[in-house]
Amino acid sequence: MVKKIMAKTFLGTVLAAMYLPILWLIVFSFTNTTSISSWRGFSFDAYIELFTGSNSDDILKAIINTLIIAVCASAISTVLGTAAAIGINSVKSKKIKFAYKQTNQIPMVNSEIVTAISLMLLFGMFRSFIVLEGEVQLINVILAHTTFCTPYVLLNVLPRLQQSDNKMYEAAMDLGCTPTQALWKVVIPDILPGIIMGFIMSVTLSIDDFVITQFTLDGGIYTLSTLIYSKASGKKPLPIEMRALSTIIFIVIAALLLYANHKSTSEQKKKKTNTGAKKSPKRSKI
Repeated sequence: MVKKIMAKTFLGTVLAAMYLPILWLIVFSFTNTTSISSWRGFSFDAYIELFTGSNSDDILKAIINTLIIAVCASAISTVLGTAAAIGINSVKSKKIKFAYKQTNQIPMVNSEIVTAISLMLLFGMFRSFIVLEGEVQLINVILAHTTFCTPYVLLNVLPRLQQSDNKMYEAAMDLGCTPTQALWKVVIPDILPGIIMGFIMSVTLSIDDFVITQFTLDGGIYTLSTLIYSKASGKKPLPIEMRALSTIIFIVIAALLLYANHKSTSEQKKKKTNTGAKKSPKRSKI
């Protein structure tokens, strides 16, 4: 009994430390005070300022840049990560498969600042040969985000492949499908929840990223994270519309993740139900 109380207390403390600052931010997005330590009354001024204020044009451009980078990088990462997961799963040698899995984890456990500096030096080397100006610099950030999003896609797709039945692929081949047809008609539909989850996670990681974006993007082009940093780095307080913007981003991303988790869970339950129904023997009537 005491252990359960201590475990629940510890879990509640961790969750409170994680979500209370976000809840505090959301609450103070509904007031017009510049400080988040004093309440000045309920107001939608922050949201009105977000869409009609002096910074609204910069915020809109930053949102467009962020979405372009997130969607493009996530799409490329999903294709590369899914292909890599299928390739690793088809490797027969356990040692080689283990080596591939460990190599995939290096970008995730590696310090982000190291990755950012490495990419900055790499793009700086190519910049001496090819001059990228204006919004074309977004290509650098798309490639950089693809680099660190791909391992997360692979991490979501590979378990789905390991849970799937390889006999279905072999049966499709025996029934006359080509390897490509069997891949698209059998393998991809079976691992689709993992692919969707990997894509959504890539989008959230790309939108959330600051360090790599800051090191690889320059020339007056901003994303949401770099724009918020530029507004908060001065001596003036953070504009109130940034609290409203952060609240909207949190709610949208949380809704997407909840939907993806719910869909994945429902797919797994449906698959278990179908498997159990097939295995249960039919009772013969006497």
